[in-house]
Amino acid sequence: MSQIIDLKRIWKILSRILIVIFFVVAVILSGSFFADLMKGASLVFVLLGGVGMALMGFSAREIGAAFKHSAGGPDGRENLQSSAYFWEAAARNFLMLGVLGAFISFVTALGRSSGGIANIALQMSESFLPAVYGMILGVICFVPVLKLTGELSKHPLQESREVLEKPGEKAIKILRFENIIGYALFIAVVGWTIISSLSLYESGSPLNPLEVFIYWPSILVVLGGTTVLVMFIGDAAAGRSFTLSFALTGLIGSLMAFVQTLISFSSRGVRDVASAMTFIISSCFIALLGMMLVGIPLEDRTITTGKNKKQLTLSRIAWYVFPVAALILLLFAFVTVLIPVRKVV
Repeated sequence: MSQIIDLKRIWKILSRILIVIFFVVAVILSGSFFADLMKGASLVFVLLGGVGMALMGFSAREIGAAFKHSAGGPDGRENLQSSAYFWEAAARNFLMLGVLGAFISFVTALGRSSGGIANIALQMSESFLPAVYGMILGVICFVPVLKLTGELSKHPLQESREVLEKPGEKAIKILRFENIIGYALFIAVVGWTIISSLSLYESGSPLNPLEVFIYWPSILVVLGGTTVLVMFIGDAAAGRSFTLSFALTGLIGSLMAFVQTLISFSSRGVRDVASAMTFIISSCFIALLGMMLVGIPLEDRTITTGKNKKQLTLSRIAWYVFPVAALILLLFAFVTVLIPVRKVV
């Protein structure tokens, strides 16, 4: 019996190795795409940002237990659900970081592209690489989720083992040391990337990055709207209201700008189109940054305490739908920039 189990385990390991080999060979045979994909700065941004977000929302003990469970090591079956949530959160974080990095890279490309439409198109195309990295790392992190949820389905946990907070008990405890380190790492990575994009700005470029990162109409819609919604919804300490509010206001702002862009096309005004595209990019960027810096870490720390585990449906919609919608709008911005618009005299 033990020999059969060992053979199954060996076959699982070999099958995973073969999948990785097939993937690498396919990428290499695809031609120059492999060389273009290896952009170190974008990969470091996604990796370090993902590490920072993991530390922002989870304790060192929870992260260690998640790695032990993913490797098949024993660490208490009652922690399987928390470990599965950690890997789902890691996949979500990488996806959102990839999209955020794509927006920053896109703005950087527009701020340093004074060499004609061909140079602009090339640099804007490379700005989508962080999104590719985020999706690949997200898929890798989702594999342990499938494994751990499969274990939970075979051996469901008793409801009595779930940790529930008593009435009046604080949902969010004092920040742990690793949470503070996570915030510092995330702010350092994103802040350094934004400052670098500002330093690369070239006069005569289509867009000034500072005008995108600090665009007052987007700030009023996203931050102002989020403040009002959080006050109306309540339960701000749990983070869920922040996550949903940033996603909703970011979507509203970007859709408003999308309609403005279509109207600007009909009037064929270059300045109006540029203003509308700035509105789209800035709304999505501010909403993503707000979700990742405020809402999601609070929500992660609340869920790991045992609260709101059954209220994740709306949060999951915000986690996955808004970044994908933002990426689609960024693709729309990419096409719009390449379309020549002439002003009617």
